[in-house]
Amino acid sequence: MINQLLNPVLTQSTATTEEKVILTLEGTTIHSLNELREHFNRNEILSFYSDGRLLTWLCQHYYETQADRLRALDPADKNCFRKLCVIFDVNYPDHIEMSAEDRNILKAKEETLQKVLKDTGADQSLLKKLDIIAINQEELASLIDADEPQIYLCSNSFSIPISKPGHEYIGIGDVQIDNPFTNEQYSKAGITVTNITLPVTQDPDTSLAASQAAAANGYDSFHESHSALATLFHNTLKANRIYEVYSLPFNASVMEKFYNSRSECAAAKKTALEKAYNTASAYVTPGNSKCIAKYAATYYGTYIQELFAPQIMDALQKLYELHRKSDCFRTLKDKITHSTKNLLELFQTELSDNTDYYAMYQFQYFLDQVEIEEHDYRVMEGGFWRSLETLMSGSIQYTISDIHTPISEMEGDLNEHAHTFFKAAHDEYQSYCREIEELLQQLGDNFRAKADEETLTDYLNTLCSAAIQ
Repeated sequence: MINQLLNPVLTQSTATTEEKVILTLEGTTIHSLNELREHFNRNEILSFYSDGRLLTWLCQHYYETQADRLRALDPADKNCFRKLCVIFDVNYPDHIEMSAEDRNILKAKEETLQKVLKDTGADQSLLKKLDIIAINQEELASLIDADEPQIYLCSNSFSIPISKPGHEYIGIGDVQIDNPFTNEQYSKAGITVTNITLPVTQDPDTSLAASQAAAANGYDSFHESHSALATLFHNTLKANRIYEVYSLPFNASVMEKFYNSRSECAAAKKTALEKAYNTASAYVTPGNSKCIAKYAATYYGTYIQELFAPQIMDALQKLYELHRKSDCFRTLKDKITHSTKNLLELFQTELSDNTDYYAMYQFQYFLDQVEIEEHDYRVMEGGFWRSLETLMSGSIQYTISDIHTPISEMEGDLNEHAHTFFKAAHDEYQSYCREIEELLQQLGDNFRAKADEETLTDYLNTLCSAAIQ
């Protein structure tokens, strides 16, 4: 168990919905990403993306990377569909209609590339990658905005932004980079540069921007200033993160019923929406048993306590005593024992201090979206008989219109809040872990790295033996 915990693998927890989402593309039920790519259809994919079923399907099938990238996608982004193609690794030009002007631009670009390939003797197969080749800065900017992971730069001068990670830039022909960083600086910022000449020494004027980009991208220099022991636990603790997608319960059958009075229909509408709304509100209310703060604290706290299992703590206690730092161990033990409680306080503070953001839209907003439809079955046009018809049960009935749309918007509102909260909670968790790591660092730097075949307990006992000697 503990050896598995020490593997630095991203942990993702995803809430399951009440019913499995079924994706059907081009008449085929989709069971995998490969099938999704094979039957990728622009209009159908955009529809599934817009109503949230695409994200839910990814989560239910544990495609964690694609789900996380889809959450970050802005539907109002002009490159939204292109980014969808990137997320699912499908060829964007195969799924769009090009105007005559666009075709002329593409033809001119192809002729430029052909000349460069001929002059440099480069691989002619690059002609098949025209959509991810930039011949000027404007095209490069469009590809970066579209989150293309691999971008070719063709015989021109370009500026590669160090603040935009996740791209690989490959040079074709004579490519010059304006205000370049070193290969190491780009690498630490999450950028790969190939077949392009970069400076060997860092420019002092741009070093701050490079270090900020590296930190923002998650570059971890912990091992450069900490012991092998502290780094071992750090690499395990930092890899843990929660992602959640929530669905809301509601009674859709109210749409199938006919009500004999408007007030009865309105009451049924209100009851159906209240169930979903109250559940959503409970998730973001500190102190509620369903609160996401409680869930996150329990999750992270349990993870810390399982990592520092009793046999691990026994070995650490011995190591601290041998280094005459028993007080430090007691502080460490207190942080681990009370990790759930301490994290809960931090997470609830995040919700309490930002109540204006985390609060759901007013209930009335959702209630007003659902209309009541009147069905008049009276046949008389006036007079006594029409009045009599009006008094008869069932002569006028009422039904509830689409209730799915406001529930879907309610879920979107909740999940937007939850996504923001879990990012903030992860930051708080990381800060809490840094306190634990610094306590481990106080044992000193004179430790060897753990061998792959060693258990953590054996490793700690070996360190104890070395301290005795």
